[in-house]
Amino acid sequence: MYKLNHRALPSGWVVDGGGQPVTEPEDAFRYVFERPEGGITPLGGARAVGGHKGYGLAVMVHILGGALAGASFSLSQPHAGPSDPHNIGHFFMAIDPRAFRPEGEFQEDLDQVIDVLHGAKRADPAQPVLVAGDPEMATRSERLEQGVPIPADLMEQLRAVAASARVPFVL
Repeated sequence: MYKLNHRALPSGWVVDGGGQPVTEPEDAFRYVFERPEGGITPLGGARAVGGHKGYGLAVMVHILGGALAGASFSLSQPHAGPSDPHNIGHFFMAIDPRAFRPEGEFQEDLDQVIDVLHGAKRADPAQPVLVAGDPEMATRSERLEQGVPIPADLMEQLRAVAASARVPFVL
């Protein structure tokens, strides 16, 4: 999205082969998708801002979605070629709170946790404290009211796809 919108990436999201931040969107795109060195950093970015935790989370995702599922992951089972299947793995886990507590208690406590978080002192008084799902619900409301913004570069790519498929472009 940063490339499509011609906006610099936040420092620490993508690094070059020497581990230095890459913020120019075209260069960052190449480090992520075309170059063997450098690339996207784990969740959290650099260690100083919690990157080691993101690294641990990324490894756990690889273990559950790759190794456990018998799918390809990282460099241990590289994708062979463009015509070969990707062998993408998935991991799903369902937890029934009733296995731990009487029905409804978990939901009640979770509602209290969310209320406490929403009521926490704000770092910026003009910005609310958010919990998981809050930004998405706000974006959903905005999109329902104003529509989905499409960057000009993406619109051109969509037009090109429609033209190459010889179908009308109706967006």
